[in-house]
Amino acid sequence: MKHLTWWLMLFSLNALGLPDDSLYLLNDTWQNRHEREVKMDTLAGKKRLLAFIYTDCATACPVIVSDLKRIQQALTPAQQQQLGFVLISLTPGVDTPKVMAHFAGKHRLDAHWTLLSGNDDQVRTLAMAVGIKYAALAGGEIAHANTVTALDEQGRLLFQQSGLPGGPEAMIEKMGL
Repeated sequence: MKHLTWWLMLFSLNALGLPDDSLYLLNDTWQNRHEREVKMDTLAGKKRLLAFIYTDCATACPVIVSDLKRIQQALTPAQQQQLGFVLISLTPGVDTPKVMAHFAGKHRLDAHWTLLSGNDDQVRTLAMAVGIKYAALAGGEIAHANTVTALDEQGRLLFQQSGLPGGPEAMIEKMGL
């Protein structure tokens, strides 16, 4: 109920000039890998591929990151300026800015990648907004969807997909790039 009330208030008080169905209206403050505070609305202006991961995941998360990197590598230089990649930590208590910076270095994630960690409520709210379910398992593992969410320049959901059926080029075309 708390989340529903918050959503209703948020959508009725859109002072950011964003469409009512923009994820960027969830304008909490997050931490990025550079130890800077980031508001969701600062992601507006280019299309984004958003995924939920955690840095010590050994199964689905490396595949998600690998697929996103394949997409990035298939982009032309002009397309690279039109698309950004956003990784949201499912374990914000573990994925500190320092840990995320190490993860980004290990996976060679450049400035086109935004890695964000918030608090548990922020992560849960954002996940609910895009229909992603996850649950903590024994041993620190997290069961979660390996879904990538495509957003337009204003943070509206374009589509969601798992994997790269048709390869990275098909995803790029689907993004309208």
